[in-house]
Amino acid sequence: MTSPSDSTSGSPADFLLHRINYERTLNVPYRSDFKLDRMRRLMHLLGDPQDSLKAIHIAGTKGKGSTAAMIAAVLQAAGYRTGLYTSPHLERIEERIVVNGQQCPADVFLKLASQVQPAVESLDREYEAAGEHGPTFFEVTTAMAFLHFRQENVAATVLEVGLGGRLDSTNICRPEVCVITSISFDHTKQLGNTLAAIASEKAGIIKPHIPVISGVLAPEPRAVITAVHVSPNDSCLVFRTHRRRRQSRYRWSPRGECATGQKCLESGDVGHPPRTQRVQFGRP
Repeated sequence: MTSPSDSTSGSPADFLLHRINYERTLNVPYRSDFKLDRMRRLMHLLGDPQDSLKAIHIAGTKGKGSTAAMIAAVLQAAGYRTGLYTSPHLERIEERIVVNGQQCPADVFLKLASQVQPAVESLDREYEAAGEHGPTFFEVTTAMAFLHFRQENVAATVLEVGLGGRLDSTNICRPEVCVITSISFDHTKQLGNTLAAIASEKAGIIKPHIPVISGVLAPEPRAVITAVHVSPNDSCLVFRTHRRRRQSRYRWSPRGECATGQKCLESGDVGHPPRTQRVQFGRP
């Protein structure tokens, strides 16, 4: 596995690689140390680049990385300049930040690190004075991704949640669409030991009046996700699999109707969901 420090000993690389990195620790203090306020303060110091992005936000126990990659590929094929942020990386840290299928060049990555470094170090001093630590590795790389996508003038951004959803650093975005791929048992020490508890954390990415696409099939977590909607005008597209026919279909409904199964239009064969919402990313 390579890193920016393999090619340079410059301070931006050292600064980044010495951050607290919960991807490399056994104990992840999710509820006590994952703080969106810290992330919001960092982004404010950087000019809130995330506010200018049209994002698709993806959470889920399994399939969120591949879903993110496929959505980004579809948008790029449609002619949209597309940013993709995923984690963790496989070989190089630059893989996390991609524009139009091309990972961030190493020199650009280091430049991004140097751009966020003053803001991060400012928060370091403030938090350390209060007996706490400053932004983590994941918070800093997420900030770098937001900054890069704004500088690259992407038309669409696809964001994969790192852990959970509600307290994840990516959750400061205001997405055009939220996606929850699946819910199963994973990271139970951090997210909870029931499917309902895990679903509640994943559903934390849902925002008022923002459409939600869910691939969650089990009744318990599906009910949690559909109940999170805060407005009767919100929409949820829920995919279901009919076991006898082995055929995937979907149901689209306002809040509550997916949970009860009433007044939902099954549209697996023909037609379109009622109240279809078109997401505009600008001209390709």
